[in-house]
Order: sequence, then C-alpha cells, then structure tokens
Amino acid sequence: MHPHWPAVAFVHCLLAIVGSLLAGVSAAAGFALVLVAAVSLFGDLSGRWYLIRRLLFFRRASQNVVSPPLPAEPSATAEEPARVIVCAHVDAPLTGAAYNEWALRAWARFARIWPARTSPQAVIFWAIALLLPPLGARMAGVDAELVSALQLPQTFVLLIAAFFLGEIALSPASPGANDDAAGVAAALAVAERLREEAPEAVEVVLLLAGAGETTRQGARTFIRSHRKQLPKDRTWFIDLDSPGRGDARFVALEVPVIAQPCSRELGELCAALCDGEPDRAELALGPAGTAALAGALGYPAIALTARETDGFVPVGHHTPDDIADAVDPEAIERVAALAVDLIRLLDRDVGRREKT
Repeated sequence: MHPHWPAVAFVHCLLAIVGSLLAGVSAAAGFALVLVAAVSLFGDLSGRWYLIRRLLFFRRASQNVVSPPLPAEPSATAEEPARVIVCAHVDAPLTGAAYNEWALRAWARFARIWPARTSPQAVIFWAIALLLPPLGARMAGVDAELVSALQLPQTFVLLIAAFFLGEIALSPASPGANDDAAGVAAALAVAERLREEAPEAVEVVLLLAGAGETTRQGARTFIRSHRKQLPKDRTWFIDLDSPGRGDARFVALEVPVIAQPCSRELGELCAALCDGEPDRAELALGPAGTAALAGALGYPAIALTARETDGFVPVGHHTPDDIADAVDPEAIERVAALAVDLIRLLDRDVGRREKT
C-alpha cells in the first residue's frame, strides 16, 4: 500500500494551488498542473488508479485477514460459487481538527445549503476540477481580471483544505474502537450466527482488510488480486463500518467523488428488512468506504453502520473519544443481525435463480 492519505491529498491541493497561481505567468503550464492534479485525485479517490500517490510516496506492507468460506452448496452451473464478502477494516484512523465538533457543525451548515449530496473529498476534487474552465479561458485570451475572479473561490477552498489535511497528517491515531474495531466484532458475529445455519446458495467470506483508512487500499488489493475468482454477477460486498453506537442503518449513497449509490438489489433487500422497523433506517450519506470502492469497480455492494443521529459521521468519529467504553455491544449485535438477515434474503434469491 501507499500510506499517508492526508499527505497525498495535501499534495494534490498544493499542485492545484501552484497551477492556479502559475497561470498568471504561463496559462498552459498552470492548466497542465491542475489537469494532472484533477486526473490523479479522481483515480485516487475512486480507487481506479494511483498517479501522484504512486510517484511520490513510498510503499509498505499491510495485511488482509481472509477467512475460509462458510459452507455453501456448490453451484452446478457456474465455475465460481456465488459469494458474499463481509468486510471491515482493521486499522485505526487519524484524528485532527477537521473532525472536531465545530468543524462538523460548519460542514452540516454547508451541506444544508449545497444543492447536491457531497463529501469533503468530493469538494476538494471539484474545487480542483472547476479551476480548469477559467484556466482554459485564460489560455484562450479571455480578460485576465475576469478569469482571476473565477479562480479565486476554488483556490480559497483548496487553501483551507490544505491546512486541514496538513494538520491531520501530523495528528495521532484515534483509539479506533467504533471505527473500526466494532466493525471487526460485527463481522465475527455475522460469521458466528451463520455458522449455526450456513447459507445454502452462497459462500460467505470475511475480509478484515488493512489500509482501510488510506482510501481502502486493502480491499482494493483483495479485489484486484482475486478478480478471476470474483465474477461481478455472483459476488456481493457488505461493508460493516462504525457499527458500535446507535441504531442499525444501511447506507444508500456515498460520495467518494461523484454520487455512488448502493447496489439496487441490496438496497431493496435492506429496505424490505427495515420496513416497519424504527431502529433500522436508510442513511442518505456516509463517509465513502469499501462499499463505494467495490461499487466503483463494478460489484454490487452496500455499507451497514449504526448511528445515534443522521449526521455525516458517527459521534466521536476520528477523535480521541472513540474508546472501547463508548461502544455499545448491543449496537454491534443489531448491525450484525441486519447483515445476517440481508445475507439470508440474498441466499434465498440466489437459490431461486439457481433452481430456474
């Protein structure tokens, strides 16, 4: 993996800021720098490719823990069995001022007035991408003062983002109890429940991935390394993230760069499970995780979590308050139960399709 995601994002911001300033001297050079930053950051956040991360940052090893599959009847018609990959990540996140209560309140106010669903990483990407039109206009000879005015808001956003990213990069890790030790506990609880009565039509595999807080590199490596064994029409991903406080939720929409809805099939099954259950409800937006990554790579996926509020992130997210004493074992059980119910519904549907 290539670690240090805040430093990676910081370099993208810095490159775009330099490109915006350089455009006053050389419009073509400024445009080229911003274009490289935009293309690189899009691939980085979506998990499709690494450019600046691969060129400038060192690699080191991390570990994925992958379980043997829970028993399933072998398929008579397909080379690879239908599989459900239940995911959680094993690394602890960094803290930082961006996760403090005042910063989250400011983000909530911004999200209420912004016309579309978004996320902080998407705002950074679009601030870079929206520098390209005025820089292109500058290359075409449009009035420099007008173009400078059009560049100013994006450049200001990137300066603020660079400050927060630099501060996160220098901050210590959080205890990581809810994010995501609780997710690991929920994944193990899912396996324990399914072991008592194993699914008949699908295999269930636990993926406890390393490098989860570095744009889900552990899960990305697992998927890319096992593409031949994971056909996209017979593999489903269920991501368990921060399930340790509040009511069980399923995440219908994540925004790593552009809006990434959950799998329609899995979303409908979750909606059916949650119908009439006040403690199980759809969450409109959560931090982009393994489900968004798997979806971007073409797999049906959904994230399950727990929340005390409808806020963008759970209480105590990426802070020193994310300790074991703040985790509710009953919340973990509720999320595990939702995951088990979802797998059983999916197993039933796959079994019906196999028979026909």
